[in-house]
Amino acid sequence: MKITLVYNQKSGSALSLRKLRSKFSKNNINITKAVAIGPGFEKKLTKAIQSKEYIAAIGGDGTISGVASVVAGTQATLIPLPGGTLNHFTKDLGISQDIDEAIAKLKQAKKRKIDTSIVNDTTFINNSSIGLYPQSLKTRESTEKHTGKWPAALWSIMKAFFRFKTYEVTLNNGETMVTPFIFVGNNSYKLNDYGFINRTSLSEGRLCVYLVKAKTRTTLVKIFFSALIGQLHSENEFMSFTTDALKIKANKKKLVVSHDGEVSDLTSPITYRNKPKSLFVFY
Repeated sequence: MKITLVYNQKSGSALSLRKLRSKFSKNNINITKAVAIGPGFEKKLTKAIQSKEYIAAIGGDGTISGVASVVAGTQATLIPLPGGTLNHFTKDLGISQDIDEAIAKLKQAKKRKIDTSIVNDTTFINNSSIGLYPQSLKTRESTEKHTGKWPAALWSIMKAFFRFKTYEVTLNNGETMVTPFIFVGNNSYKLNDYGFINRTSLSEGRLCVYLVKAKTRTTLVKIFFSALIGQLHSENEFMSFTTDALKIKANKKKLVVSHDGEVSDLTSPITYRNKPKSLFVFY
């Protein structure tokens, strides 16, 4: 088997290219080209895309999402492999989180089609959100070089909560509300009373939407504690539904939007759409 490998030397469990080549070689997989993730990596994949090749991506969700956005809608095939801190996407696909085992199991893997989703013109494979989370990500990016990842993450969440920005938004059905948080998932993130659990399918052709109708921190804290005691579904301020497309008009021209751990400033209205079976994946 021959593949093009995209790797991220800055991911949570990064290995050197030499070690990666060795791991693939032990399983009779030949890396014909290796591309480091970074600005302009997409152009380096042009030939592999045109040749309908297998493209392995090893890294965290951001790395795999970046490669998926290039592969989606083409005849090339993505091989996602865990190499980050959390690796939500590979976990949702049931891929082993041990890199040696994940590579070895490629011998029994199958080529399948799964869904992707887009926010405005940006592809994502996990989820996107508006409000508290992307605001905290933006703060974290500016501080983690000085404090480290986890202290920066804690500080950014606290700062986003105390700043507590809200947005007046109008949804597809014309309903207008004030919210500090909207979550949009690529397919259904099943929700129990205590929070999200992983997806069981990536081929339902749906978006799942969760949002909080809250104008004050007090309401948000109330919802948080309801989740802690298993009463989240009883909260009138908590809203969820599924759809194949979503349009959000906001009272602000630009919104900070997260997509698979990355952050962008997008122009309102924000449009979401699921793209059924748009990505070939080998796992």
